[in-house]
Amino acid sequence: MKYLFLMTAAMLVVFDVISSELIVKVIDTQDQDVNGIVVYARPIEGIKHLPLNTNALLINQKDKKFSPYITVIQKGQPIKFVNQDDITHHIYSVSGENRFEFKIQSGVEQMTEPMLVAEEIAMGCNIHDWMSGYTLVVDTPYYGKTDGSGQLTFTLPNAGEYVITAWHPQLDVENNRISQIVTVDDSINNVTISLPKKLLPIPEQKGQDEFNFIEEY
Repeated sequence: MKYLFLMTAAMLVVFDVISSELIVKVIDTQDQDVNGIVVYARPIEGIKHLPLNTNALLINQKDKKFSPYITVIQKGQPIKFVNQDDITHHIYSVSGENRFEFKIQSGVEQMTEPMLVAEEIAMGCNIHDWMSGYTLVVDTPYYGKTDGSGQLTFTLPNAGEYVITAWHPQLDVENNRISQIVTVDDSINNVTISLPKKLLPIPEQKGQDEFNFIEEY
C-alpha cells in the first residue's frame, strides 16, 4: 500500500506540470483568417514572477518604414533599432511610460532601455513624419502573432483559466484589443476569436514630398 501511495503521488506531481497546448484562431467579420495580429495569454490569477527575458526585439528602418509595422515584446526586454536605409532617421516614442528618442544614421544600430511598463507604444520619425509603427509590451511570456491561417499555438504551463487577448493598432475598439476567458483542459485546446470590426487600413508609409537629407541631421 505504501508503494502504491508513492506511485500515485508521483503520478499526480507529473500530471501537475504537464504543459497544455492551446491553438488560437482569429477571424474577421467575414469569417476570414486574420494574419499578423498580436495574441497573448495570461493566467486569470495573473503571473506572480514574470520570467526574465533580456533578448532584444529587432525593428528595422527600411524603405523609410518600420519593419515590421507591429511587434510584441515582453516587459523587461529592450528594443534594437537597425537603420537599413541610406539616410538618417530620428526615431521616437509618441507617448506613454516607455519613452525613447534618438537620431540613427545609416547602417547604425541603437538599443533602447528595457521596456518596463506593459502598454502600447506608438513610434514615429521626426524627419519622415509618415513613418509609423507599433510595439505592444505585455506582462506575460505567452505571446506572438498569428500566421497566414490566422493561428497561433501556445504551450501553456498548466491547465486552467486564461485571458486570451487579440490586439492590433487598426482594431477600432477600446485599447485596440478584445479579450475572452478560456478554460484550458484536456477537452478544450482550441479557441476562436472573432473580431467585432474589420481592421482599419494601415496608413500609407510614404510621404507626398520625400527627401533624402536635411542639413541639420
